[in-house]
Amino acid sequence: MYSRINLADVDAVDSERSDARVKPVGYHLRPSEMRPNVWTFDAGESTPYHYQEEQEELYVVLDGRFELDIEDETLELEADDYVVVSPEAKRQLTAVEAGTALVVGAPNVKDDGVVLDEE
Repeated sequence: MYSRINLADVDAVDSERSDARVKPVGYHLRPSEMRPNVWTFDAGESTPYHYQEEQEELYVVLDGRFELDIEDETLELEADDYVVVSPEAKRQLTAVEAGTALVVGAPNVKDDGVVLDEE
C-alpha cells in the first residue's frame, strides 16, 4: 500500500510553537511509523529550542539557508543537506534566509517535543 500527496495541494498553517508555517503532509499521508512535515521560514524565523521525548528527527533542507543549533554546536545548512538528530539532543533550527525544510520525526508520536527556555 502507499499514500501520495502533492505539496501544492497541502495548505500551510501557522505553527503554535514556531515562527514558521507548516504543511502537515503527514496528516494527509497518514504514515504509521513517522511524522513528516514541511516547514516554511522567513529569514530570521526559527523553531523553539527543544528536544524530543522519543522522536529521532531527520532535517532535509529543500531550499534556503539555515543554522541548526544542536547542543553547543551550530551547523550551517543549505539545499540538499540532511541531518539526523537523536531525541535527547537539544536543538533549534533558524532560517538565515527564507527557506523550506522537510522534518521527519520517528516514531510517529504526537506532541513529542519539549520546549526549553532560550539558553
